[in-house]
Amino acid sequence: MTDAPDMREQYEHALAEVMEMKRALAEHSRHVAALERQLMRQVEEGARGTARETGRARREPAGPEPTQSDLARAVAEAEAEKALATAERERLDERERNIRRVERELASLRVELERQWRRATGSAPTPSQPSEPGPETKPPSPTPLPTPPSEPDLEPAATAPRRTTRRK
Repeated sequence: MTDAPDMREQYEHALAEVMEMKRALAEHSRHVAALERQLMRQVEEGARGTARETGRARREPAGPEPTQSDLARAVAEAEAEKALATAERERLDERERNIRRVERELASLRVELERQWRRATGSAPTPSQPSEPGPETKPPSPTPLPTPPSEPDLEPAATAPRRTTRRK
């Protein structure tokens, strides 16, 4: 029974690691998406440039044109980023499986502790969480509203001393 605090620490540590992995994975996904957009622009510019060359003389581009080696390097970087993101996603999935396993262990320990507590106190089981009423149980009747008085009691107001205000 002394393993429960240690398991709780493991659970919290695993949750923190999962959150960090999710953050890193999101960052890598944004980076890969940016590389993909850049590559698509380069491919589109290359396709437009090829179409222009066949029809008429080509204008000089504003910046240096990417070469095949630049495109190949960019594709290799994008593939490496994708492989890294896939590996991190697998680690994240493994962590989530571990978290689910620890949650199941904690739940079974909680149930066992409740059984031991019931045996030790000899009391009836008390649900740790409110259960939903089943179809065979009736919902509790609504709380009745207070009934208004039959006649208003005006006597105290009629017999109260009059208040006077002084004006300056």
